[in-house]
Amino acid sequence: MKKTNMHQVGTKAVLFTLLMLVSLMLPSCFLFGDDDEDDPKPAPRSEVPAALAHKWLAGQFSMTEFWKYDGSYSGNAFEMGIAFDFKANGDAEFYMVTGGTSMGCRTESFIYKKGTVLFNNNNSFTFYPTEGRKRGYYRGCAASYDDYDEKYTSKDLKPETYFYTIEKNSNGQDQLVTRFKVTDAAGTYFRVVNW
Repeated sequence: MKKTNMHQVGTKAVLFTLLMLVSLMLPSCFLFGDDDEDDPKPAPRSEVPAALAHKWLAGQFSMTEFWKYDGSYSGNAFEMGIAFDFKANGDAEFYMVTGGTSMGCRTESFIYKKGTVLFNNNNSFTFYPTEGRKRGYYRGCAASYDDYDEKYTSKDLKPETYFYTIEKNSNGQDQLVTRFKVTDAAGTYFRVVNW
């Protein structure tokens, strides 16, 4: 009788151990599947045309200045800069910096994305971001505004397509002009820069 009980206890222990192993391993099949952010699929890319393999910057600022009653400078009403950095091999980076002052509240934000670029035959390019960060800063604002510094998730990193032309500026230099649609009259004008 003791042998049978010992055999049943041993069998139960083995079954319990196997059940525990399966229950521990099963979630890993779901948690670490094809959608794992640490193992992204390669993003499309193409060689960048030589005329476009540069750092491009578009920026504007408001001529309206804000000064406090005590005479101290508070900041521009609105500032924005956008930049692309296209490498010849198809690597690309995107930057956007914004700042503004309203009623004594100064806000600043910074967006950075890194990925690849695919130049298409229809004078468009698609930027495929694979990683990035966004940061925001508030000074002199209501307490409900919190600074932030966050990493983009794969859900936030969507391909972005721009239509482009190369046009001469008033100084005869090439500038990259981007539009969201071919039919858009307004464009964003970028100049070649070094940083």
